[in-house]
Amino acid sequence: MERKKVLEITDLNIFFDISLGTVKAVENVSFNLYEGESLGLVGESGCGKTTTALSTMGMLPDNGYLDNGSILYEDKDIAKNSETDWQLYRWNDISMVFQGAMNALNPVKKISFQIAEAILLHNPGMKDDDVRARIVELFKVVGLDEKRVDDYPHEFSGGMRQRVMIAMALACDPKVLIADEPTTALDVMVQAQIIDLINELRGKMHMSMMIITHDLSIISETCDRIAVMYAGNIVEIGSVRSVIKESKHPYTQKLIAAFPNIYGKKTLIESIPGSPPNLLEPPSGCRFHLRCDKAMDVCKREVPVPIDFGNGHFAACHLLGGHHE
Repeated sequence: MERKKVLEITDLNIFFDISLGTVKAVENVSFNLYEGESLGLVGESGCGKTTTALSTMGMLPDNGYLDNGSILYEDKDIAKNSETDWQLYRWNDISMVFQGAMNALNPVKKISFQIAEAILLHNPGMKDDDVRARIVELFKVVGLDEKRVDDYPHEFSGGMRQRVMIAMALACDPKVLIADEPTTALDVMVQAQIIDLINELRGKMHMSMMIITHDLSIISETCDRIAVMYAGNIVEIGSVRSVIKESKHPYTQKLIAAFPNIYGKKTLIESIPGSPPNLLEPPSGCRFHLRCDKAMDVCKREVPVPIDFGNGHFAACHLLGGHHE
């Protein structure tokens, strides 16, 4: 039986106009998110992960715009939404756990007020008692003490604030949850608790999820598929197992090699030489060729086309297409 697509992103280009020119932050990005699935977007800082996610929420900064492509949500192109359409759609259909809970929460408003605001925006006729009951229910769902709903953000620890952010994102029963770096700045024990919570919620609520991170261990714990991004492009996509165990793209291989293996030999982990390219003037051909030790002349000239390795595993690299120079 064919799985139902919740999100279908095709040939997405997102550009930003700045004083120095146009930043080509995301180019030619295509992927699907299926019902009940968890997809991980992984890559270095600045590779376009968060920008891609924000485009599905209609929350790009004022100087950012969709240059090309479509974002189909249940077969409707939401990229053409007006701001009024977006307001109805956000939180009801897709919601987001933003990076940095302390910055995302208003420090001078009680948590109950902040969650109630999201609920009432989408359910304006809801009675105060029902709103209160919903907030208490959400606190229970994310494992927080319901007696603390009227506390302020500074009265919670980092892990508890992250749980508050998840509760807020779940306020209107969305079909898709996007979690942007959900465990950043948390200690290892709290990270593990947040990962367990995300997995538990996904099982209970049958949501589709998109998890944005640079941490491969989080992807392997929470996701079914993984999309590896580099300099605004998806270079490899497939099931977590196939991408990690049988990675095809040189960047994916280097990314995995840069991650310590607690069971492997005790050796210095590899680093990727150089730094990501300036997206004001992206390099021609494959964007990774400047840092790739396997680069050929064709890599400098031509943009590689994704190659299908079966079972939904694709990678875009000239080496894989039979080019040898």
